[in-house]
Amino acid sequence: MLSRVAERLYWTARYIERTENIARLLNAFKLLMLDLPRGVGLTWGELIDISGGHDDFKARYRSANERNTRAFMLADRDHSGSILNCLIMARENLRTTRDVAPSESFESVNELLMFVRRRVGVKRQSDHNYEFLSQIVQRCQAITGLLAGTMSQDAAYQFIRIGRNLERADMTTRILDVGSATLIASGAELERLEHRLWTWLLNALSAHQAYRQSVRRQVSAPVAAGYLLHDTLFPRAVLHTLRQIRSCLKQLPRNGVPLRAVGRAERLVRESDPHEIFPQTFHVFIDDVQVALGEIHAAMQRTWFDPVARMQAAR
Repeated sequence: MLSRVAERLYWTARYIERTENIARLLNAFKLLMLDLPRGVGLTWGELIDISGGHDDFKARYRSANERNTRAFMLADRDHSGSILNCLIMARENLRTTRDVAPSESFESVNELLMFVRRRVGVKRQSDHNYEFLSQIVQRCQAITGLLAGTMSQDAAYQFIRIGRNLERADMTTRILDVGSATLIASGAELERLEHRLWTWLLNALSAHQAYRQSVRRQVSAPVAAGYLLHDTLFPRAVLHTLRQIRSCLKQLPRNGVPLRAVGRAERLVRESDPHEIFPQTFHVFIDDVQVALGEIHAAMQRTWFDPVARMQAAR
């Protein structure tokens, strides 16, 4: 397989997963804001922090209110992480890999992009509602299922699985980081509402039901954080995603460098104890995990996607 094809499939999966995550975040955060008392210190700016677009947002918007945040995360043409731009990039990657990816996947992403364009073109805030965002989530899940159910489980599909799981791990750590930082910064008032905040964190990852079935305890910060980090069965738990990535890498050639990067990330997560590090050093720990995830991406870039690095390694 050509390196550019592998890279585009990898990024297709990341963009589709990112689209789903952003839509889920917007819906879950809206419900949280309706549930919390006024004046607890939680703002829509928290979502900007999760998306990693703080500087871009600050350069173009005056305040982090609901309207501006939704506009930024849904359809801002200058924000690479907006739903609209993610779908544009996913469609372009699939368009150039249609000899490998199923043709139905390109059609589905194109239909989703047109659906989003029609709806975000409507100025009324009510049209960017729960149902609209839920449809985005469902359509992304349908595309993921289409790829899983129609592609041969060869190297091409392994790059898709790696991209999807790495994006999931990245989003989970971002949500955990903002959740812990919010509790620390907001003081006793929001700490009193810890149960509601961490229930939202679980809901944002569609993890609340699985958490209650597995843990069978009231939602609390260290326990929920431990579940989202260590559970090996829930698809968006960090340790589960890393094991999925390792399983995919074992089916690819010249996998030594990426496998070692995944191994380091797995050890870092597996050996952590949220009860000991939460909340004082939890932020530093999450930063270390995100660096480790970045090293996995960099290892894949050097091994398969960057032709110059591949030639140098072969010498």
